[in-house]
Amino acid sequence: MKELKIHFLNTIWSDAIILEYNNHFAFIDTGSKFYYPMIEKHLKDFNINKLDFILLTHFHNDHYGNAASLLRNYPVDKLYIKEYYGLDGSTSSGGQSNDEYTENELKNYHEIIDTANNRNTEIIYLNRLGKNNTSIYLDEVEIEAYDIESRLYNLYSNPESKFYQQKLFNENFDCLGLFIKHLGHNIFLGADVTCSKTDIPELKGLSLIMVNEIYRKHNINHIDLYKSCHHGGTGTNTKELCELLKAKYTVVTNTDRWLDTYDTFQFLRESNPDVVILKTDFNKYIFTINKDIQYETIPETSLFITLKKD
Repeated sequence: MKELKIHFLNTIWSDAIILEYNNHFAFIDTGSKFYYPMIEKHLKDFNINKLDFILLTHFHNDHYGNAASLLRNYPVDKLYIKEYYGLDGSTSSGGQSNDEYTENELKNYHEIIDTANNRNTEIIYLNRLGKNNTSIYLDEVEIEAYDIESRLYNLYSNPESKFYQQKLFNENFDCLGLFIKHLGHNIFLGADVTCSKTDIPELKGLSLIMVNEIYRKHNINHIDLYKSCHHGGTGTNTKELCELLKAKYTVVTNTDRWLDTYDTFQFLRESNPDVVILKTDFNKYIFTINKDIQYETIPETSLFITLKKD
């Protein structure tokens, strides 16, 4: 029986996750750039010298930040990414976007694409696949990607949309969600999938829609391991979403400095009083998905705290 391992690295307001199966490895997001020394140390500590793929859930720098460096320094077979068009109405930190911001993001996007091409890494543009979800494999493990369409581009480029040629929305609305079912265990990696209460139908309650779609497809009614959407933010981890998930384990890539102001933990515990909630501020975690779910806690203070990042 082959076990799946999921490494949640010690990032805050940033995701860097490694999947490990049968000596195959892959990244789900790559963390902010200043995390690279920590990421490289982790790869050396676990003797990870090659990657089957890097998958970027959306184009915010706290998720794509180290993709180019990893592509330069390690053999990577495939890069899974959505095309990025620079249509952000707001920045990754929530401020109003401007030409300088989008130009810089487009520069970073093209650096990743050019680096992949120069390293002969196959690039798979998920939004070109023409389906609402797709399957990606790490050896025998199937990872289902949900919301592969380019929602912002569709709103911007459709002459019949009232948002035609307007840059109004956040890149999080284009975020992928990932589902893995392994040995009977349900795993949902929520990246920055949003649960906005907007009245705009194309943007409303996306995480709820996504999880319900997963449940219908697999005839399930709970998630065993949940990587919290948007770093534990209460605007995404609504009471409705937490009640739907009924998560047994939740990993939150954040720290109490912000989480204390959110209702996320309350909602998670109300939906499952036995939920185990793990934060990545002073530890990283390696989950082993086998007959049972187990995890190892590895003490390591996040560089976000060490460098006193705001």
